[in-house]
Amino acid sequence: MSSELSNNEKGLLLQLINGDTDAFAEIYDLYKDRIFAFAFTLTKSKEIAEEATQEVFVKLWEKRDQINTEYPLTPYIKKITYNYIISFFRKVKLDKQLQQNLYRNMEALRNSNEDELLQKELNKLYRRAIEELPQQKRTAYLLSREQHLSYEEIALQMGLSKNTVRNHMTEAIQFIRTYITNHADLACLVLAICIHRKMG
Repeated sequence: MSSELSNNEKGLLLQLINGDTDAFAEIYDLYKDRIFAFAFTLTKSKEIAEEATQEVFVKLWEKRDQINTEYPLTPYIKKITYNYIISFFRKVKLDKQLQQNLYRNMEALRNSNEDELLQKELNKLYRRAIEELPQQKRTAYLLSREQHLSYEEIALQMGLSKNTVRNHMTEAIQFIRTYITNHADLACLVLAICIHRKMG
């Protein structure tokens, strides 16, 4: 938010509370790109990011009477965004395709160097999922993903058949996907950090 707007922010918020659509449009222009960037960073989906942006401003308009003009608007919009993303995670838990997409997107973020803090938190979540795997599945998964061994090499090292290793890997990947999307408390921690970095 520019210094000029900061000096007039209280008046702008009072106009919004009173239902001034011009004030709402000005606030929309100021914040829409930040909200979209956050949602797109997480979901890697333009459609979902656009939907999230629109929903946040619908909620802002509906709840404008709850705005406290003694404080900046940023924390209030963060709260609305945070609540929307929690709802998104709940939806993902019921939708297998969204669950798989979210897993892939979190994997991409985990391997990205664009935001070291976000990467660190995603790594923690990912590691906790791996630690919950049964021992043989965990061993096979780590040999494949961290030591880059082939299924045949893993089978020889573990004294298993190649098909057993393949089954271990399939089940381990599915478990990690489910773990990440079902642990809303951990996921929301990542989201809170992302919101803070993208909108702070």
